[in-house]
Amino acid sequence: MFTKHIYSGRFVFRVKATEYLINEKFEINARYYVSLTALRVAKSSKFPAGIKVKYVLIDAEGEFARLLVDNHQPFGFHIHTQLPEDHSIREVLHGVDYNEALQIFLKEVERIVGL
Repeated sequence: MFTKHIYSGRFVFRVKATEYLINEKFEINARYYVSLTALRVAKSSKFPAGIKVKYVLIDAEGEFARLLVDNHQPFGFHIHTQLPEDHSIREVLHGVDYNEALQIFLKEVERIVGL
C-alpha cells in the first residue's frame, strides 16, 4: 500500500492505494502533455468501485489543466471540459469503467489538440 497525493485544482487529496492500474505521462507537442493515473483503492462511499482516476491534459504554456476526467461520488466518472475557467462544469460519463473513460478522454484530447 502507498499514498498518492492528487491535486484536484483546488485541493490536494491523499489517497491510499494498493496498486497503479495506469501511471503514464507523455508529451503531445510543445504546448500540451498528458498525465494518466488510475489507482486501485479501498472501496468506500467516495470510490465504490475501488478505483480512482485522474486523466488530465495540461497546457504547458500556462501550466494549467485544460481537460480533466476523474471519478468520485456523487458523480462517478465525469469530464471537466471548461477548464481552467470553470472547474464546476462537468459532464457525467454514465456506465463507463476506467478504460472506457480513458478512451473518451483521449478522443477529447484529439479534438482539442487537433490531431
